[in-house]
Amino acid sequence: MNFLAHLHVAEATPASRLGNLLGDFVKGYPGDARFPPAVWRGIVEHRAVDAYTDRNPHWQRSRSLLPQHLRRLAGIVVDIYYDYLLHRHWATFEPFTEVESFVESVHRDLGGQRAMLPVEIQDVFRRLVAENWLLGYATLPGIRLTLERVVRRAPRLSGLFAAADILEGHLPDLEEHFLAFYPELSAHVIAVRTCAESALKKESAP
Repeated sequence: MNFLAHLHVAEATPASRLGNLLGDFVKGYPGDARFPPAVWRGIVEHRAVDAYTDRNPHWQRSRSLLPQHLRRLAGIVVDIYYDYLLHRHWATFEPFTEVESFVESVHRDLGGQRAMLPVEIQDVFRRLVAENWLLGYATLPGIRLTLERVVRRAPRLSGLFAAADILEGHLPDLEEHFLAFYPELSAHVIAVRTCAESALKKESAP
């Protein structure tokens, strides 16, 4: 999943949101002194979301909309379009909070944790806020701008534009897949979180 979805399924705490943001950037096994345990839990949760997404049949149907030679890019382009669809159906999944209020609280929480960001991620965070990436996913022109940012950083991914053209031609199908997928993802995250909390309680029991 892309940034907006990862932050949406995170717990509404600064540590969880930071960990879920860092999941694409931090390597290695959890538990070392780089981050507090609550941030590591968010990082592990991010990894679990990515693993679940890759094997989910609805996401796989979205991937299959792309021709074979572009499917290697699905993990980027489908996830970005899923953020667009999350915006489009925000009120379905978050009926009591406007997306603008959600993004504002995310920016505030992440800003308060900025000292923990690795140096190489500081610029990503600065641009995420300054360029309002999370709200930018709300429109198709905003999605194009997001793809342009990705390709500027990695020109070898220029095929993203061709993949985007194809997906936009199949938006009704993509939307159907997303609306089936996202509730399943949300339920999976809750199950993973519940299991982790149960395990921690057992470990700390006398």
